[in-house]
Amino acid sequence: MIGAGIAVATFFLFVLLISSRRGMKLEKQIGIAGARSIVQMFAMGFALEYIFKLESVWHVVYFAALMSVFAAYTASSRLSMDCRCLRRAFFAIYIPSMIGLIPVFLSGAVPVKMSAVLPVAGMALGNAMNAYTMSLDRLHAESKSRLSTIEGMLALGLTMKVAMKEAINTSVKAAMLPILNNIASLGVVLLPGLATGLLIAGVEPLKAVVYQLVIMYMIMSVNVCTSVIACYMFTGKVLMSAASEDKS
Repeated sequence: MIGAGIAVATFFLFVLLISSRRGMKLEKQIGIAGARSIVQMFAMGFALEYIFKLESVWHVVYFAALMSVFAAYTASSRLSMDCRCLRRAFFAIYIPSMIGLIPVFLSGAVPVKMSAVLPVAGMALGNAMNAYTMSLDRLHAESKSRLSTIEGMLALGLTMKVAMKEAINTSVKAAMLPILNNIASLGVVLLPGLATGLLIAGVEPLKAVVYQLVIMYMIMSVNVCTSVIACYMFTGKVLMSAASEDKS
């Protein structure tokens, strides 16, 4: 425990030093994020001892919903004001993640028990949260850069869906890039957490590989669904914001 604490402190101070020396002004954000992560992880560690004893499907749905609320809040708080809506963020993150879990458990790749379901749900929700933030952040930038073209298409009578198609596609591609890079380097450069944990636990390497492949492709599916849903939900608001910024 002491050795792990020293390692965490070393990495933490290193990042703070780089931020300070470079004048990046990230020290406050890094400090808050670091403190939150420590408190949250220890709280989760204590809570999991109780949670893992629960076996009802409804407990899974309930705890996943709680995690989704936090993910939605975190994602929304990092976006511009025109993209902040907790209800929409929750929908775009929670629904694709829960649907994505169904094939994982029906296939038998991951056992249907709380100790397996909750970590996998966390992977889905965490990646969906990142995809949500990245897609909307890019959509805002794309709308501003393509504003004259989009307005011209709308003036010609084309629908919002058609006018914003390229901006949405570019935004979804940007959100998908991290997971695509991970999948492309899987097994050669990247050995993700699930496979690593299973190997450490003594699971056969081939079985660990199969589990990891199922999870990675589930994450890819969840990410693309979350990104598309998020972009279409905020298309109008983002375009109006881009237009108002252009006039001001």
